[in-house]
Amino acid sequence: MKTSIAAFSGMIAREEVGCFVKTEDGFAISLSNEIVFLDRRCHVISKHLYDGLVVAINDTDIGTIVVNAKGDVDVINANQIENIFSGKECSVASFSYHKTFISQENKEILTIYNTGEYGLSAPADDPNIIHVSDDGNSLAVGSKGGALTIFGPNLQTSHHSPPRDDDVEVISAICSDGRGRFLVSRSSLGLVVDERAVNRVELWDIKKGLIMEAEVPSRITCIAPRQNGYVAGCFEGEVILIDQDLQVSTISKSEYTISDVLEWEGDIISSCWFFVERMNQSGAKIWSFEHQNLVKGMLKIGDDRVVVFGKGGDANAGNHISLILPDAETQEDITSSKSKIGAIELSDEKHSGMLSEDESSAASQRSPLDGIEDLISEIIEPIEDTEYEKEAHNGDLLESLVSTARSLNIPPVANPGGDITVMSNQDSKADVTLNGSDSYDPDGEIVSWSWSTASGRNLGQSKIVRVRLTPGVHVFTLRVTDNMGAESESSMTVRVID
Repeated sequence: MKTSIAAFSGMIAREEVGCFVKTEDGFAISLSNEIVFLDRRCHVISKHLYDGLVVAINDTDIGTIVVNAKGDVDVINANQIENIFSGKECSVASFSYHKTFISQENKEILTIYNTGEYGLSAPADDPNIIHVSDDGNSLAVGSKGGALTIFGPNLQTSHHSPPRDDDVEVISAICSDGRGRFLVSRSSLGLVVDERAVNRVELWDIKKGLIMEAEVPSRITCIAPRQNGYVAGCFEGEVILIDQDLQVSTISKSEYTISDVLEWEGDIISSCWFFVERMNQSGAKIWSFEHQNLVKGMLKIGDDRVVVFGKGGDANAGNHISLILPDAETQEDITSSKSKIGAIELSDEKHSGMLSEDESSAASQRSPLDGIEDLISEIIEPIEDTEYEKEAHNGDLLESLVSTARSLNIPPVANPGGDITVMSNQDSKADVTLNGSDSYDPDGEIVSWSWSTASGRNLGQSKIVRVRLTPGVHVFTLRVTDNMGAESESSMTVRVID
């Protein structure tokens, strides 16, 4: 029997939320031109106009620190915004207790104290991830080119790990464990088909360097610490547990990419597509929650509540922010009872679908829906407080339309190209380009591509990948996903002649 929980409360934002952070009174979010503070029931406390795309946000004792793409570091406190540092173009930032680390366009990482003082700097080549250790003394930086650099307390380089010289690599996530170690997720595009792990995690010690590594099912999209290890979500929909010795176990597999994970009282809460699920460490589902939008991420804001952020909402439906109570009482999912319904003879008048005389009479006496225009007007306000009725299960018209639209989605068409035969070079290798550009979606757009070998090894998540093959017959599969989460796949064969 499937069980679910309902939202405790929520609100709607016209725009997609950029960054979010827990605060003393609740949480704060960034929109395109303002920072909004909300309480623990999703009620707006205050709004602050803010100029600039927000890169990162953090709550501190002196106020809420905001870093924008122009390289400015600002502090929001009470009803004022104070600029404490003005830098150059910034793409990524991270925080410790009293310091902010920001990237700069001149390929440097700067240390800015909460007082606004400029601290140390270090060279960094196109960083896309900055992660500060739990004690704030060390820094792990992943570059867009796949290099990893670990900096010590004075921003001196302790360890540097470049990408493999015969492949293209990416660092997708970094997490610290509170013991002076970083867990790094690394993936290659599989330009060379060999026995090396394409998707893996590496455990780095600040003093000792690389301790160990392990293969994971697919590219990791999110990591969170948990007791005695980590929990991670993967591109191919796996939720995995990683212990301190890098033993990896898959506890759940979804059809969609995992967008966020967190630990909750020993259990795991994960999000993908329109759903949030709670499961135990064996993968048994405890409950599910269906969100109004695709789920962007989650934020734990107390011992009893989690905020779920949506994305992709249009001007009418908006981007929903829902507050859920993971320990709330569950209810039976109506859809789980469908298999118990016996066959119905449609020729029977009782099941013809027509209204009876009594039902027709009752329907004709229903009151009109007064005020519907006002209701729609309220829905499309930029930000609207909405208190969900805990026991309301009927839903409204918009929910019905969204549900119907999802069910009518036409899957995309995967086109990996035709079978080919090629000659190997003097090294008995053949460089082959796999091109899925002719794939298409009849009623939307393709948002992700995934190439894999016949053994299931992932080769890359782009339309076009290059592989280096040995003589023989090689089978490759292309899987594509559209903007509504529907998938399809198709295979092609490459024959390499020596």
